[in-house]
Amino acid sequence: MIGPTLFRYIAWRFTKALLAMMALLLFLIVTVDFIEGLRKLNDQIDVSAGQVYLISLYTAPFFIDKAFPFACLFATMITLFQLNQKMELVVARAAGVSVWQFLLPIGAAAFAIGVFAATVYNPAAISFYQKSLDMKAELFGRKVETNAKTVSGFWMRQDDGAGKSTVINAKLARQGGTQLDGVRMLRFDGDGAIYSRIEAASAEHHGDRWKLMDVSITDSQQKTLQTASHEVETNLSAQYLLGVSGDADSTGFWDLRKTAERIRLSGLNHLPYLVQFHNLLALPLFLIAMVFIAASASLRFVRSGQAGKLILGGILGGFVLYASTRLVTSLGSNGIVPPLLAAWSPSLVAVLFGMSILLYQEDG
Repeated sequence: MIGPTLFRYIAWRFTKALLAMMALLLFLIVTVDFIEGLRKLNDQIDVSAGQVYLISLYTAPFFIDKAFPFACLFATMITLFQLNQKMELVVARAAGVSVWQFLLPIGAAAFAIGVFAATVYNPAAISFYQKSLDMKAELFGRKVETNAKTVSGFWMRQDDGAGKSTVINAKLARQGGTQLDGVRMLRFDGDGAIYSRIEAASAEHHGDRWKLMDVSITDSQQKTLQTASHEVETNLSAQYLLGVSGDADSTGFWDLRKTAERIRLSGLNHLPYLVQFHNLLALPLFLIAMVFIAASASLRFVRSGQAGKLILGGILGGFVLYASTRLVTSLGSNGIVPPLLAAWSPSLVAVLFGMSILLYQEDG
């Protein structure tokens, strides 16, 4: 059995490698987003470079959240490669330590990191991301495209009765779709003709009405009225707005099941939220699967010193697992397979596959 000192040593080597990769990724994402933010600035926007950098810093953790599996994959390969280069792995195996024993501390560390990433890091990253959206709306207003989901923003339609309707477009949707920024409303009469166009800096949902601020209203005669505020009646519920503007990836772990229930009551598809909830529950197992995939792809190559094949094998193995996971997740989000099966099956299959390869490599 592996001793506690060796256990802590291997686990710490793996953790350091993973943290180094995440830090590097954080630096790259912040730098690229900061440069893109500076590119959008102009003389009409009174925003400093420091504020843009702070927005990038708040945004980066949200995107890094998806990188934990790949960071775990490459951290495992780096750890095994370094242990082999220093002959520590050879000495451990000569002392009777099996592959399962020296993978145990890596697997335990990966499991702990998975629990932390799902229950602590994910909600914190989404909280920072929402803060960055609030800062964008406050600093940029409607002068730049602040929505990160699509180029054209969020779209929704409400029925105004008597055959009339209103199409609403917003560059940015916050607080579950109850706060909109960069708003444009096209109002149609019973014959389908536009009788009014409304543009506003922001809009807030107050139950049965939208309250618009800094409004420009253009009627069918092309006459424009500027007003500080304006109200538009609506029959859209908060649950419906959440389903239209919300995204399972931008909902924290602890809020996913409650949000899924609210969206279900609105009549919209709530399955993506259930799939995301189970994906986060399965994240520790998914990281362990990455450990096995990395070990099965790298152990033989490490022994022969072929670092190029080590990297290529890890990239291919991780890509196949990631692609299959996204495919099954899409099936679950659309109700083709149950959410539980969609979230847990890729991790279970990957763990069994990795263990089978390791058993074949070790025992023949």
